[in-house]
Amino acid sequence: MNLEKEFDTLALVLGKMKEQYVKFKEMLIKQRMAIIANDIQELSAILPQIELINENINRLDVRRTYNAEILIENASFEAKTIRDIVKAYPELDGEKLEKAALELKKEVQDVKTMSASNSELLEISRSIIKETMKTIMTQNTDPRDKAWRTYGNSGSYSRTVRREPVHLVNKRG
Repeated sequence: MNLEKEFDTLALVLGKMKEQYVKFKEMLIKQRMAIIANDIQELSAILPQIELINENINRLDVRRTYNAEILIENASFEAKTIRDIVKAYPELDGEKLEKAALELKKEVQDVKTMSASNSELLEISRSIIKETMKTIMTQNTDPRDKAWRTYGNSGSYSRTVRREPVHLVNKRG
């Protein structure tokens, strides 16, 4: 078993994971624009691409875990993080591995932030649609009815123009 090869493979896998997260970030930007524009077709096209990127990230994560476990098993002490693995193998190029891990960590944080922001935008969009549908479906009278009231001397009112209850979906009147 060649530990140097496993070390380099781990750095390579981390680099590929970073590439996938960069693609994920681009998709989240497109998703954000589609949410803002209320473009359902664009959202429908983006979701399968995001799922594909997630599958690729999951596959790479399994590979990363495998390579890290091999290096951890052969380490002279208990290693749990990338930094521990680098310390366990001082003869190998640890700077490259640490750099890849830090870049990946930054991209993952960016994706988490953007994903949370997009989820919040979707929730806002849903609540707007929910309120709009509630307004449309529950309005039984014409809001202009108050403007057609005439008050008499006794304080009572009568309508000068007769209107039937109006529903916005099925307008009559």
